Amino acid sequence: MTGPLPRIIRPVSPAFPAGFILAEYDARHAKRLALDEATLPADERALAESFRSTPRRTGFTAGRLALHGALVAGGDSEGATRSVLRDERGRPQPSWSAAPRISIAHTRARAIAAVAPIDSCVAIGIDVEEVDEARAHAIVRMSLSPDELARVQAIDEALLHGPLALWCARESCVKAHALEVGWFGTALVATRIEVCDAAIDDATHAWNIEISFESHAPMWAHAWHARNAIFAVAMRR
Repeated sequence: MTGPLPRIIRPVSPAFPAGFILAEYDARHAKRLALDEATLPADERALAESFRSTPRRTGFTAGRLALHGALVAGGDSEGATRSVLRDERGRPQPSWSAAPRISIAHTRARAIAAVAPIDSCVAIGIDVEEVDEARAHAIVRMSLSPDELARVQAIDEALLHGPLALWCARESCVKAHALEVGWFGTALVATRIEVCDAAIDDATHAWNIEISFESHAPMWAHAWHARNAIFAVAMRR
């Protein structure tokens, strides 16, 4: 990340539909974030101000800034001014009809938003984790089955990027497929993890990950490592 303005990313892969846009916002600059927050639509600013927790407000604001950047980059001339609030479950909800498919995720350092044309899929989900050894090891201890651990070790002996990629793949599938799962998501099982070509220009590693959940049809997520973070996107066709 080089600064707070949204970084626009256009995946290059047949796995992503035409018009799919990612936008990443650097949330580490508090003063810049405060200035950029003032550019949000009034009802989004009011919602941001309602959060008493600074991290929650930062995540919400950075996420909306990333999302508006993606909407504008996708050709929406009103993408910077139309509000995206929240539904009853806290998911981002556009305020206009025929809106594109959207998803947002954030860490304390960044936010990432995904936008896809409305006719390209039913829903999308995105997730992000900062690369952190303690976090990766916690996922291994609390959230991976022995079979999943073996699959992760086969592609990442260090157990650093692999566990985070699996976690992000689960989370992106939960969002895209609107699943109800437990806290650690252990009902979501990674049944295949394949090293693949990256759809993102500056990704250093990438994986396609198959996720199974109860009687649900198998789901797929594309995960990648870039700029000291792990990202994953899932789509419901």
